[in-house]
Amino acid sequence: MKLKVAGFALAALALGGCVNLSNLQFRGDHRLHFVAPRADSLVRLPLTLRWTMSDFDVVPPNAQPPSAHAGYFAIFIDRYPVRPGQSLTSVAANDPICAHHPGCPDAAYLAQYQIYTTTTTSLRLDAVQPLAGNNDRRQTHRAIVILLDTSGRRIGEVFWSISFDLNRPTI
Repeated sequence: MKLKVAGFALAALALGGCVNLSNLQFRGDHRLHFVAPRADSLVRLPLTLRWTMSDFDVVPPNAQPPSAHAGYFAIFIDRYPVRPGQSLTSVAANDPICAHHPGCPDAAYLAQYQIYTTTTTSLRLDAVQPLAGNNDRRQTHRAIVILLDTSGRRIGEVFWSISFDLNRPTI
């Protein structure tokens, strides 16, 4: 029943002109596969996320003109990624401190928010912030990987995610 209601609502929105369905991607993207850690496993720090990527040229920022076929990775730990077409500067858009520092947001600034970029298919995490408001000893964290073009803008709405568990540090 829920599926019928959801389908009806989507159809009603599309017919009403509220949603442009041509901007939505209703297919899975299987170019990225996580190698480590095993999904939903209990891990220890330091932790290295590893993945494989196909049909995408991994190149550094500004290495060539922007396209949907080349760029690098952004990884978001326990937070939503930037929207399609946005750059990581949107993370600091309302931060007056960052606005007065050339080059901000830089890697150190983004790391405070558990956002990382890489031109490799792995990322070592030496620390993961405990989940706010969650006092459970074992916490489930989520890593989301997106693609950035060479100008630093998110390519499309595709993302890949993996969950892993960490024991909350004791104080």
